[in-house]
Amino acid sequence: MLRAVQSDIVIDAQTGRVEGARAGERVAIHFLRMALQALMPFHNFGFSYIARATRGLLPSTRAMVFALDSDSRMRVRYCDAYWSTLLAPNYPYEPSIRALLADSRDVGYGFIDGGANHGFWSILASGKRAGSKPCVAVEAASDTFRYLEDNRQINGERFSALNKAIGATSGEHVRIYGAKHEARSTVAPSTEAVPILDCETITVDDISAMPDFDGLEKFVVKLDVEGAEIAAFSGASRLLGLDTAFVYEEHGSDSAHEVTRHVLEALKLRVFWLGKGKAREIHSLDELDQIKKSRRFGYDMVASRSPFWIERLERLVGTSATQH
Repeated sequence: MLRAVQSDIVIDAQTGRVEGARAGERVAIHFLRMALQALMPFHNFGFSYIARATRGLLPSTRAMVFALDSDSRMRVRYCDAYWSTLLAPNYPYEPSIRALLADSRDVGYGFIDGGANHGFWSILASGKRAGSKPCVAVEAASDTFRYLEDNRQINGERFSALNKAIGATSGEHVRIYGAKHEARSTVAPSTEAVPILDCETITVDDISAMPDFDGLEKFVVKLDVEGAEIAAFSGASRLLGLDTAFVYEEHGSDSAHEVTRHVLEALKLRVFWLGKGKAREIHSLDELDQIKKSRRFGYDMVASRSPFWIERLERLVGTSATQH
């Protein structure tokens, strides 16, 4: 049961329908949609600046609530510089994760949402369309966590939320860097960087042992942890031995593809790309050069050594091949 949101601007993320918006708010939404349409061919470069400027020119104290599905809503700040991309109807946000969750509705798995931000994937994975999976959302930045907890409440508290950072070991104190909520990291971007928050770490193995996942031996683990992916894998020895599919980010700025190098060479996992364009298995690092076209974005890869998940990933790749 969704909590009432009568005071918010409600946008259907699939159809684009807007409810409850006042005149200035409708103008702002229309302008941002025009900007998205113009900037799509350029990977939305510059959209965050436009969203912030729009919020300044046409201010509102109300929030935007995206109806992600019939039973799933996500509340964000008005004209949020990152999430306002969802104003474009059926915006193709992180298609690799979407494809995996859609194909796994029949599977009894637990979902660990590492770097959950406002909770987009935990909201959807715990929803009816994805099979109402047990989920734990993990967000390190305390200010962003407040939005995550709000969205947990809006969606009937059907997933758990932790204000912690994914790490190689649990219980360590770490500092958090980055002004943008979508790019917070426990890895300092430079020697001069100043931390803005702090947090305690937790491993994905320890998360998988939470009561939320009692009796489960299949998992999907999303690792959007902004440079701490290899550390996160170091804290996943138990999950690496179970039927686990890991979705991790390969950042476009990393020309050496260090995370996938570690996953292929050190962990001996098989890696698949299910994103925009032809799905494929990644056999060598050179293949990533064909996929990572922008230095500004992350590219989600799916990795596993589980025969169960590999069979499904191979089928997804095969289905994609027949469609092209």
